[in-house]
Amino acid sequence: MEINDEQLERLRLGALTAIDGLWFLELEKRFGFEKALEIDLEVWKSYGVVLLKRIARMNNVALDPGKIMPFEDVLFFIGALSRIDGTEYSARIAEDGWPEFRVDRCPWYENLKGMGREKLVPCEMIDDTIFGHWLGVLDESLSMEFVRSRPRGDDHCAWRVRRAAGQRRNGP
Repeated sequence: MEINDEQLERLRLGALTAIDGLWFLELEKRFGFEKALEIDLEVWKSYGVVLLKRIARMNNVALDPGKIMPFEDVLFFIGALSRIDGTEYSARIAEDGWPEFRVDRCPWYENLKGMGREKLVPCEMIDDTIFGHWLGVLDESLSMEFVRSRPRGDDHCAWRVRRAAGQRRNGP
């Protein structure tokens, strides 16, 4: 018997979503849904920070949230972080100059749907909290705004990255 590289990659990706789901369900059983969600969000915020720092080191980039990060770099970092879990996405700078991040396949949402929990778990709030935190690690002047959402009936999720007023370099 043997497991090839493609099978191993599928197992790794599946293990990541499985351990997250099992972790959450155990927390929920012990502490209730609200407390489990609160703890889960903190874990995911920290997870992203650790991985962003590793990605930065691999690319010889110093992360300094007090400095303006070019939008192309922001999209690179968020894209690299998303690729780790098998999220299928595209990223671009839109005609109006703002970055847009689009998710066509989200293993997390698919798992929630498979368990019948997609209405219980607030995807947009989770993404806003987690990705908002990760954006702040890259550049504290950044925030995000949802423009499409699968839970709201769209065929994909998408959000725009915004820079705080007065921080106009590399953006509208």
